[in-house]
Amino acid sequence: MVNLTEKLKEKLLPLIEEENLELVDLEFSPGGPKSLLRIYVDKPAGVTIDNCANLSRKVSDFLDMEDLVPYRYNLEVSSPGLDRPLIKKEDFIRKIGEKIKVFLKEPVEGKMELVGKIENFQEETLYLSTKPEGVEPGENEEKALPFSQVLKAKIIF
Repeated sequence: MVNLTEKLKEKLLPLIEEENLELVDLEFSPGGPKSLLRIYVDKPAGVTIDNCANLSRKVSDFLDMEDLVPYRYNLEVSSPGLDRPLIKKEDFIRKIGEKIKVFLKEPVEGKMELVGKIENFQEETLYLSTKPEGVEPGENEEKALPFSQVLKAKIIF
């Protein structure tokens, strides 16, 4: 399904961009008649129900014409919500200054997850301050994580 998921992203991205929306994520879960195509979109001012409904109709019509999915499926188009996952470099740059939880591909100092504030993102590196609030500055409070080691992250509220 990876190939079909990637093909769907490639084919649907222009439709999403025509609606002035950003593709956050696209998931396709095969399961016969219970297959699910879920599309998460966003825009700076936030996504409305009308944005989702319009895109849903457009995607549905397009997929009916192109016949990319060889079986029945349910289509969901929605906002990623407040706990939007941070996946792409642009997501991290947009959230500089925010407190996040990072999930890693490989352990850093024995940990697969880190919590901290995004200090910066440049040259394929995420700079994360892991110093707890209210604690005096000390050594090793900023972690420089290669982006290739970041699986995903989410904002902590």
